[in-house]
Amino acid sequence: MHELSIALSLVDQVRRIAERESATRVVSVRVRVGTMSGVDGESLTFCFPMAAREFPILEGARLEIVAEPMQWFCLTCRKIFAGESTQERACPQCGGLEHHLTGSDVLTLESLEVT
Repeated sequence: MHELSIALSLVDQVRRIAERESATRVVSVRVRVGTMSGVDGESLTFCFPMAAREFPILEGARLEIVAEPMQWFCLTCRKIFAGESTQERACPQCGGLEHHLTGSDVLTLESLEVT
């Protein structure tokens, strides 16, 4: 379960940011997880409290996951569009069939709510 190591890294990053900002408590952590990132959001949500338990500043912090859908870059019109399928899907802007997957492999710490 690599989500535990991801949760540990996330907690470390959040803790350092919170301390740098002189926060006394982390209320929530918002993370963007791409469909193609290989990270299971449910497992990450399960692991987060275990990873945070050693740090009082993170006690009770809520993990919010924002799912990032697959996004495609159309080589014809140079627009980005969302979609689940690959080559059989035409660009909704121009109908072009040549596109590349982009942006859906992310795992990004988006924001923190602290007090």
